[in-house]
Amino acid sequence: MGMGLVVAAAFSGAVAIAVAEDGGGPAKPTLRVEPEGEELGRWRLLDADRVKLFVTAPGAERVRLVYRPFEAVERPVVLTTIDAPTEEEIAIEWDTGTDLAGDVWAEVGYPGGGEEKTDVLPLAHPASVRENPADVPLDSVGGSVDSDASARSDKLTGGEIERTDFAAGDPRIWVTVDVPAFRLTLWQDGKEVKTYSIGIGRKDFPLPIGARKATEIIWNPDWIPPDSAWVASSKKHVEPGERITADDPRNPLGKVKIRLGNAVLIHEAAKPSDIGHLVSHGCVRMLTADLYDLAEKIVAARSLPVTPAQIERAKKTTAKLDVKIDPPLWVDIDYDTEVIESGHLHLYPDVYARGRKSLDDLREELEERGVAAKKLDERTLDRMERHVSPSQEFVVGIDDLKAGRALTSGKAAPLVRTGVGKPRA
Repeated sequence: MGMGLVVAAAFSGAVAIAVAEDGGGPAKPTLRVEPEGEELGRWRLLDADRVKLFVTAPGAERVRLVYRPFEAVERPVVLTTIDAPTEEEIAIEWDTGTDLAGDVWAEVGYPGGGEEKTDVLPLAHPASVRENPADVPLDSVGGSVDSDASARSDKLTGGEIERTDFAAGDPRIWVTVDVPAFRLTLWQDGKEVKTYSIGIGRKDFPLPIGARKATEIIWNPDWIPPDSAWVASSKKHVEPGERITADDPRNPLGKVKIRLGNAVLIHEAAKPSDIGHLVSHGCVRMLTADLYDLAEKIVAARSLPVTPAQIERAKKTTAKLDVKIDPPLWVDIDYDTEVIESGHLHLYPDVYARGRKSLDDLREELEERGVAAKKLDERTLDRMERHVSPSQEFVVGIDDLKAGRALTSGKAAPLVRTGVGKPRA
């Protein structure tokens, strides 16, 4: 059964039919969980990876246990169906893993066609839904949060991106993701440490835009497939709700995942060709070496409670290792298709068809850099954009725009510039 379900009897003996107080049929069935854990908002938090669910439904002909994950799915997942139960209370052991967050209920059928549904239990593991501290500092280059603007834009950096070597023990780190550029950058104390090329969510499962907080790094993570068309099209031969362990070749998460909340992850690419492409179920994909490097820099900067020896063991085995990021790490996911960076205009592909800036908006931004409006008319911009494709951008210097040389001096450049998986210069 999916997700490690084991059904057992809680009470034995003759089955009686409990009648509702109004005499109109069977009493409403009930569902409870042990251990219960504390409450957080609408959620009942689970302190264990393995719990017991108890369905009380005397006289039932069929009991179906249903789970609807918190992330968007097409339909709920049927975890198990028990036909002709012979006990008043059915105990179901559930090996949930550590990513659980969603509603669970039981649907009960009675002889003669009557049906009842238990109340919904909103169950979650703390890391899935716990609110992050409101006072987590923005250890950033500043300004890109709550906008689509790239953190690399001259209007946010002042025209120069300062670079620095990574410093272990300095917790002032920050991650930005430039979606149209297929680029993830790690910053420290407002300076660029390293930039990596990435793969992103497919157009029908786009990477969510906006600021998020990374809360946990897990080496050798399990995967619980959502009930989604992406799973069906992946041809991995898995069932929604099934728990896929790290040693299972059907697990698409690879060696490491970094949780960004609401089922959004940074995780390992399935293959090198994922980089620079729309490939995932709304997540960021990185090559193994890059992901190891990013995870270990986060650990070292924040002095997280995990040792190099533990990490090396996790790399060489499929033993699970997880560490909380406390306080959470800001990750700002931006969608900026026209970026003025270090004195150059970059036109990136509109990969999710969200639409580009209007010509007037782009002109206004360029005029602040001394580019007269007449130097960029609609025809010129259209010809520049013809050089943009899903795999390349168009780049032109601001001085060349001022001089009217946009088409003669500008050039197309591949989005993955220095080789698959290598940090960008």
